[in-house]
Amino acid sequence: GLLQFLFSQVFSTMVFSFSQRKALSIIPHITGALSVIGSLSILYDILKDRSRKLHRPYYRLLLGMSFFDVFASASLGMSTWPIPRGTEGVYGAIGTTQTCTAQGFFIQLMLVSPFYNLMLAWYYLLLGKNKPLSEEAIASKYEKYMHAFAMIPVLFAVMGLPLTLYNSADLWCWIAAYPPTCKNKDGTHGPDWPCERGENAWLFRWTFFYAPLWFIIATITVMMIMLTRLIRREERQVIEMQKHSRVLQRPDSEFEGDLRREQHVQMRIPTRQESMRLERSKQMFHQAVFYVGVFYITYVFATLNRLAQLIGGDSVYAFMLLHSFLTPMQGFLNALVY
Repeated sequence: GLLQFLFSQVFSTMVFSFSQRKALSIIPHITGALSVIGSLSILYDILKDRSRKLHRPYYRLLLGMSFFDVFASASLGMSTWPIPRGTEGVYGAIGTTQTCTAQGFFIQLMLVSPFYNLMLAWYYLLLGKNKPLSEEAIASKYEKYMHAFAMIPVLFAVMGLPLTLYNSADLWCWIAAYPPTCKNKDGTHGPDWPCERGENAWLFRWTFFYAPLWFIIATITVMMIMLTRLIRREERQVIEMQKHSRVLQRPDSEFEGDLRREQHVQMRIPTRQESMRLERSKQMFHQAVFYVGVFYITYVFATLNRLAQLIGGDSVYAFMLLHSFLTPMQGFLNALVY
């Protein structure tokens, strides 16, 4: 019946229908535009109060991340437009090889955002550890290395230009072989159809993008677990001090014996600064977890889609649909967390 038809349409691995290809082309125009707006809103909010906010490493890291997000989101939002006109099986392709190369280059820069997020996770961890560093210490000792590390994907993107890696990748221009018939079903290249562009594109997809991406996501997840343990330990300490402080406030006659009185006198009441630090640490932790959540939402189905193409040689429409919807949303989701 109807459900069977819808299931066959969504999980189709055969040649997509015209309506399916049209949907894959239109969706990134909407989500990409939302993402550009989200990234620009973060930039605007930071820069309008730059005299205060740009003194903190957190906002400078966020500024760098959002700056690159604008370019990546705008490129993803163009969807199939930059793909060379006449490309078979692609709806809305009106571009040239040059426009396709430009789009692929800026989409590859999307990897800068995960690298910056890793640096933000490191920043959170430095603030939340047992002997936390001040923001001034982080800025002087670590921040320049944080920005330098986040620029590594720029090198990957530049390397893709002489390797002619940026070609039609179905949803938009990215790392792909051209013509598509020059690769075997498993993504490797056969001897009968030499590639004009994008030789070994399947390998560069994983070495230049997905391998670094998931290494970073795994590393951030570990950092969040470490931060969780630190916050919980700090919370337990403050709660214990608060319990003892309530006992200390009881009348002296309620204490029995010199030993008990001596024990309670030695107990320390948590300072207002310690309580505020705990509250700030919890807020910082929740924000960090939400940023990690954005990663998973943005990249899980993109990875599944490319894995399906690599292993089976065919695209699963459900993965393609979610890929086209969620990947361009990164800047918008970051703005919600911010």
